Amino acid sequence: MSMLHRVLGIAALLIPVAAQGQVVDQYFPALGTGAGELSEEPAQIRATQSYQPLGARWGPLSIQADGTETIGYASNVDLLPQVRHSSASIETQGHLGVVAMFEHDNQAHADISVDDTRYPSRSLQNRTTWNASIGATHHFGRDVLGAAFTHLSLVQTPTESGALILVGRIPYNLDDGRVSYLLQTRGRLSFIPELNVQHYYFGNPPVTDSASPPQSQGYRNRVIVNEGFTARYELLKNSHLLFIARGTEIQYEQSNPGYPARNSNGFSVLGGFDSNEASPITFRAVVGYQLRNYSAQLYGRITSPIAEASLRWAPTRLTSAVISVTHGIEDSAFESVVGYTNTQARVTVTHAFSRNIVFGVHGEVSSAAYPATSSALVGTPIYQPAHDQNMYGFGINGTIYLNRHISLTLSYDYSSQSAYLGPMFPVHYIMGGVHFAL
Repeated sequence: MSMLHRVLGIAALLIPVAAQGQVVDQYFPALGTGAGELSEEPAQIRATQSYQPLGARWGPLSIQADGTETIGYASNVDLLPQVRHSSASIETQGHLGVVAMFEHDNQAHADISVDDTRYPSRSLQNRTTWNASIGATHHFGRDVLGAAFTHLSLVQTPTESGALILVGRIPYNLDDGRVSYLLQTRGRLSFIPELNVQHYYFGNPPVTDSASPPQSQGYRNRVIVNEGFTARYELLKNSHLLFIARGTEIQYEQSNPGYPARNSNGFSVLGGFDSNEASPITFRAVVGYQLRNYSAQLYGRITSPIAEASLRWAPTRLTSAVISVTHGIEDSAFESVVGYTNTQARVTVTHAFSRNIVFGVHGEVSSAAYPATSSALVGTPIYQPAHDQNMYGFGINGTIYLNRHISLTLSYDYSSQSAYLGPMFPVHYIMGGVHFAL
């Protein structure tokens, strides 16, 4: 196991600023995996080990702290196609992580990150976001109990799938708690029951020059309960056949006046394979069927294939490539979007040019497909026409480690994207910064 901050530090350089879709997905584990685990260390970190920060250690505790200050340019900070406001940007990030390793591979960890972004020419879009998480695993012989809790305080932009098209970004919070238990049999079978509860609650968008005040977003608050069961059969060491069954209940705390409630129940069934061997290629894919049934008959039901796949290839200790694909039904977002299917694909390549220089390139495509609602809703504010919302983009980045405590970063990101029912438009980001680490 590695220090969690190292994984997050590299990942932050590889996530494009303009990435859309369901941005919260990056904070949570893959389908059919246990709660409370730590991530594995990327190959590039091992290759540049002499330039990685050491942090501080006291007995079983390891503490890592780092921060980044970046200055750059954004060509469209509103992320809307009509009037495009460009601005310089100043971003300040801070991170603190603590990991405690105990006997028998038991561990506990905590992590907090803060991101403050300022646009001098467009202060309406200034924002401060943060997230914090705690997790732990405890071994009972070969069995493992895992638990994790994550709080996210984020903002929703107009080009995220299923988002409202407003000039100001909408703040929202998400509390996610999950617990799992890995039950090992005496043979090759193992089982992971899991319970996951999420609570979304939204703030109001900022006041703009519009004559009408912003509408309260409380009708979007919801609780999502997922019950999961995973059966694994070990073909080779650390490589398993997977069978996953999940039930989902979504309950909205209030209904928008005059609109039918959007509460729903659903389930998904998936099968696949997880190859986690110590080899240059690791592969994981699960594919299945998903159903979402709404309590209001006017909304009916949505069915779709569901898939989650990733392929990691490390031909050398200096180079790695990761391809990931996800597809499935997403939650209702606002009164004109009941539910929809979302597909995202991403490829990332990183290369350690030398012990202290790391380059990265990435590309991403996504498409949200909104089905038409019942013809009985035509002419009402909640009628949803069939429509696709697309995005594609790419980026390059580089990091120079001056020593264990200071590094320099430079990145460029481009995306062509659209808001709900809107045209495609381009967005450019250029960022350069300095990173400090304990």
